[in-house]
Order: sequence, then structure tokens, then C-alpha cells
Amino acid sequence: MSSIPTETVSPGKASLFYDPKIRGYVYQIVLLAVVGFLVWSAASNAIENLRAQKIASGFGFWNNAAGFDVNQKLIPFSASGSTYGQAFWVGLLNTLLVAALGIVLATIIGFSVGVARLSSNWVVAKLAMVYVEGIRNIPLLLQLYFWYNAVLKPLPDARNSIALPGSIYLNNRGIILPSPQFAPAFEAVVIAFLVGIAGAVAFFLWARGQQARTGRQYPNGWVALALIVGLPLLVFFAVGQPLSFDYPQQGRFNLTGGMQIFPEFVALLLGLSTYTAAFIAEVVRAGILAVSKGQSEAAHAL
Repeated sequence: MSSIPTETVSPGKASLFYDPKIRGYVYQIVLLAVVGFLVWSAASNAIENLRAQKIASGFGFWNNAAGFDVNQKLIPFSASGSTYGQAFWVGLLNTLLVAALGIVLATIIGFSVGVARLSSNWVVAKLAMVYVEGIRNIPLLLQLYFWYNAVLKPLPDARNSIALPGSIYLNNRGIILPSPQFAPAFEAVVIAFLVGIAGAVAFFLWARGQQARTGRQYPNGWVALALIVGLPLLVFFAVGQPLSFDYPQQGRFNLTGGMQIFPEFVALLLGLSTYTAAFIAEVVRAGILAVSKGQSEAAHAL
């Protein structure tokens, strides 16, 4: 019995619009076009409004005289001779300084409170819990007002400054510290410090490679301490101790000399540090609790 040949019919090619991949590209292009149009319209509208109000735009003001002063500054700045551009750099350096000091201070406080929350002492653990729960649930702006208005403003005036160890004075004008005076030879100490850091990193990488090949361990910590601390100290004494301090002197009505840290800076630093430390404490506590019970018992046994 002969078989009947069947004709194979190939399906027609589907439209590109029904391809999910192509359709997705089309939707994304349309969305980008709409967003671009909205941004262009908003920018054009803002430019026209600024021109109608005769308000200058751009960065032409960068070199204009600022006309105001900044109390806390790391670089020279004055109300009469400084520009808005210099004011920007002053603010940026102050921000970086607050961030650097705040990171160190918040880490120390947060780690201590996080460990205290796991203390076997009921009072210590509860005090740490009150600190964390209280600080985290109070708005940061309110805490900054507290440090400035309730802690720093009521301090005595300069005549009745509170004397702290190390020639440090505390009053309602801020904190007055000994001011470091760097001699030109201090650059050698800075170079030695940078060389020590580079040497410590190089030794660590070399020691890790040696340990992977031979299994021998090297004293990375002691070597890093000798390079980062010992080498700059050796250079410091070798070049004649190019660092001195201008200590503040308490007079009859005011303090002279030293370096003044204004209350606004102190309030910002304390507020940010204590607020961030509450979150760091919870991270530390969670990290310790994440260790399994068996590993914790082994650590206590060791």
C-alpha cells in the first residue's frame, strides 16, 4: 500500500511587535523620550523664569566676593577678600573633618555600646538598650538642638572657663585646645609615615604569599607597628622634633593663644557621633549574635 505524500505548510512569520524582546526595547525608547522631553521642558521653563526675574544662573558668582565670614575654617578665609568659591572649599573641608572625626568617635562609642548590650550585667545591658532605643527614635535635628542649646550654651563664659587636663579649656565659646605649630622639617615625618604605610602593605602581601606557599606565618602586626609608628618617630627625633604647641593662656577676661573649636562644630560632631553610634551598636550586637553557639563556646574555652 503506497503512502500518500503530505505537504508541509510553514507557518507565516509573526509580526515584530509580538516579539516580547522587541516590544520591551520599544517601550524603553518611548519612556526615555518622554523623560527627556520632561527634563528639557522643566529646564527651559526654569531658564525662562530666571531670565524674567533677572536672576543670574551658572557659576559666574564663583569669583564674586562672599561678604560673610566663616568661624570654623581650615584654610584662610575672610569676609572682605574671599570669594564664594573659597567659601565652598572651606565648607567642604569642614564637612570632611566632621566626617573623619565622627567616623572614629561613632565607631568607638557604637562598638562599646554594642558589646554592653550583650553584657551579663543587667544594669549595663539595660542602660545600653535605653541608649540605643532612645537615640534611634529621636530625630537627629532635635538632638543637634539639644547639644547646642542645652549642653554647650549654658557653659560658663571665657572668664570662668572650665580647665581640663592638657591645657584644654571649655566655655560657651567652644573648646580651646593647644595649637600645633609645624616646622618645615615636619614634612620629613609625613613622608616617613606614608613610606611606613606603603612598606606595611608590601610586607603584608609578601607575608601572605609566603604563608600560602610554605605555611610559615610572619609577625605582620609588629612589622606594621614598627613601620607606621616607629619609623615616623625615629625621623621625628632625627630631624630635631619639628613640632611644638601654642598653649592657651587664661587671662583676666579672656583666653589667648591655642586653637578654638566653636560650639556649632562641637554640637554637630557630638550629635552625629552619638546618633550614628546607636546604629553601629545594633550592627555589632547582631554580628556577635550571628556567631553560632558552638563557636562561641569554643572561643570562651580558648
